[in-house]
Amino acid sequence: MSTANQQNLWGHPVLRHLLHIQESAKTQGASEDLQIQIQTAIDCIFAKDDYCESISSPTSDAIENLITETEKHPWQQVHEEGKIEWRVSPGMLSGALEGTFLKMLAAMSNAKRVLEVGLFTGCGALAMAEALPADGKVVTLELTGYVGDLARKLVDQSSHGKKIDIMIGPAADSIQQLAKEKQQFDMVFIDANKEGYIHYYKIIMDNDMLTPRGTILIDNALFGGQSYLPKDKLQLPKGRTYAGTVMRDFNDYVNQDNRVSQVMVPIRDGVMIIRRKEAFEGEA
Repeated sequence: MSTANQQNLWGHPVLRHLLHIQESAKTQGASEDLQIQIQTAIDCIFAKDDYCESISSPTSDAIENLITETEKHPWQQVHEEGKIEWRVSPGMLSGALEGTFLKMLAAMSNAKRVLEVGLFTGCGALAMAEALPADGKVVTLELTGYVGDLARKLVDQSSHGKKIDIMIGPAADSIQQLAKEKQQFDMVFIDANKEGYIHYYKIIMDNDMLTPRGTILIDNALFGGQSYLPKDKLQLPKGRTYAGTVMRDFNDYVNQDNRVSQVMVPIRDGVMIIRRKEAFEGEA
């Protein structure tokens, strides 16, 4: 199963239920026709995702290489050796389709300065950097030095890598530092630990870090269905509901923030797009 399809399994409750039904159908000796219909439904989900990726503009060779290198990296071994504290996987990548989506939004907004909260190996950062002018900048935050060093190596294989600055350490500390420096950004992409989302959002909004017509993008806003489904409907493996209602709470917080307007885009695991009301509502 490809990285994109692994992510789809996490982000698509319907697919998880279909796979469970498929297993039950085989175990209980369901009719061949029923099993074919179940498989067809599963194929339709993958076909849509594959088509969306194939019909979208292709990613650069540098991003393709970054994705490949991330997928084959020995993450389990690295964790066992104590080089990274948390277990990570290639499924954490923004991926080709979402990377192109981020690049398109950066281009549409004529962004010059971008803040990314949550770097991983640099797929999203590099995609956005590719849309910026030569003097543009992506400031991206990564908790772990090991992952930051790997990302630095991968993004520097692109001529756009020079636009990317990596800050290592807890995201909240880095954002506070940028706020003290009065730095502002045309686009902010938050894709880090979900428990920190409200805190990161508050620091950015309360310290006027978003330019007047800037945009905030929130990744994993649907969070595997946890934002909109009760726990008994999720069909998630044990241990995967660790964040509980964290993303639902965040989405509700933004929805009640009178300073902004937002739209939920169901690409991959959900991206919420947020803008100040005055940058969203036109004049009659």
